[in-house]
Amino acid sequence: MVNRIVISVNKTGARTLNITNSQNIPTQAGLQVMWQVPVSTLQTYFPWLNSNLSNLRFVYNGQFVPAWLESIDNGTATIWIKMPVSIPANSSIILNLYSNSALNFDGVYWGEAPQLSPTYAEYDNGASVFNNYDNFAGTTLNSKWINNGMSVSVNNGVTLTPSGSIGTWSKDSITYNTNVYNTNYIAETFTKVSTLGAADISPIMILNSNSGTDYSSSYTFVDDGIDLSYKTPNYYHDTQTSPGSVIRTSISMPSGYSYSAFNIYQIYVNGASVGVAINYSSILNTQTNYNPSTQYLGIGGNTPNSNFSAKWFRTRAYPPNGSMPAVLF
Repeated sequence: MVNRIVISVNKTGARTLNITNSQNIPTQAGLQVMWQVPVSTLQTYFPWLNSNLSNLRFVYNGQFVPAWLESIDNGTATIWIKMPVSIPANSSIILNLYSNSALNFDGVYWGEAPQLSPTYAEYDNGASVFNNYDNFAGTTLNSKWINNGMSVSVNNGVTLTPSGSIGTWSKDSITYNTNVYNTNYIAETFTKVSTLGAADISPIMILNSNSGTDYSSSYTFVDDGIDLSYKTPNYYHDTQTSPGSVIRTSISMPSGYSYSAFNIYQIYVNGASVGVAINYSSILNTQTNYNPSTQYLGIGGNTPNSNFSAKWFRTRAYPPNGSMPAVLF
């Protein structure tokens, strides 16, 4: 009998990616760039690629670059790559997309959204990719949040149940305790709503105070958000320095939208200009004259017998002129 020694040789390969900024101003270093790519395309270049894309890496000048897999839906992967350097105006930088058959997610340079892993958040590196990030892992609310009156349950995701006090936006939310004023940002939460009633619901809000003060009595607020009250979606801009100053604009939700499914609710701020979107589909641009010197972000609402469930919250940089750089093979 002949003893055989089997030598395993890893399968490796790399492809060049051009990240192109077509705008007349440079990007900032650290800009998060979204790449949506068919998994079948990646498997054409890397036949050994795992179905969950775990054995990929992004490389710049020989160094790994943090990247985060948001989802794989209908065969298309949504990936966020944190740019290692600024991209000059009307220019490109080159990254390498590298695959090795022996690799897996490492939760540092390559990770995935918390709900995608067999163990919740096992490979989530969102904190390395986004400016502010929380995946609500574990059973305790992160100390970066201020609870302004919600019933909060954290169990690998957060469930928020409002107190039901109509007109107390500051109390019926959790607020991320970081002032994002003057940063030109996009804030997003992956959230679903259990039921809708006659009271106001706002899956994500911008606030100018984290004090938890009830604006219905003090009128010290300015806030903006997505309002799903009466099952009629609206964008609201609330300047509560006097009673009755809420301005609402009707918005149309994207095709296929369901409030009871998880959606990415988005608010983006560029100076005094505010817009809202859902699942990357813009539904309102340029609500202006919003630029208080303190801006805090929250998730919440105030409909009794309803709740909000969120898997993650993040903020990221606003791309040049609102235009995302393109990622091309």
